[in-house]
Amino acid sequence: MKKLLLTAAAILATLNMYAQGQGTLSFTSVGAGTPPAGGPQKLITDPTGAPAGAGYAVALYWGDATQTTDASLTQIGASANMLTGNSAGTFFGGGRTITTPGSAINGPVLTFQVRGWATAAGNSYDAARAAGGATGKGAIFTLKTKDPTDPLTTAPNLWQAPGYLGFQIAVPEPSTIALGLIGGVSALLMLRRRK
Repeated sequence: MKKLLLTAAAILATLNMYAQGQGTLSFTSVGAGTPPAGGPQKLITDPTGAPAGAGYAVALYWGDATQTTDASLTQIGASANMLTGNSAGTFFGGGRTITTPGSAINGPVLTFQVRGWATAAGNSYDAARAAGGATGKGAIFTLKTKDPTDPLTTAPNLWQAPGYLGFQIAVPEPSTIALGLIGGVSALLMLRRRK
């Protein structure tokens, strides 16, 4: 009997090690529009401050609920182009199903971030950033995903998460190192001029 219980416990432990939960959400900000008076801005804007449209894209990054920085977040699914016309500043990327290795929980709370870029600078956020193109990223926030085995609930829209905020896609500022180099070169030129 003891052997049977130990074997059953070992099997359960092994299954839990390889467990994978899933969660779904709708990667969209359609409907965000103009915020109510005093409400947070949920639109994504271009470098001029206007709602971003043609020529801009966004991607969804995620991590487990303990993530507090974006360094270890990974992209999930394909990027989505910003919409145009009256829907500028919003995007529709469709549904996303996220598998969470090591967790048997379906519909877990996860950490998310939306990152955007000018598509002329690259076909991804990282490529556009490396090229010095216009990029931007939103705040990190958490959202409870939908349990895909529950037919009675709908997947939450990303923009409806309390922590989701719009952001500006902008050309990056010169780095501190670049500014320091410019200052150093200027100082050397001034010293040389004095001699």
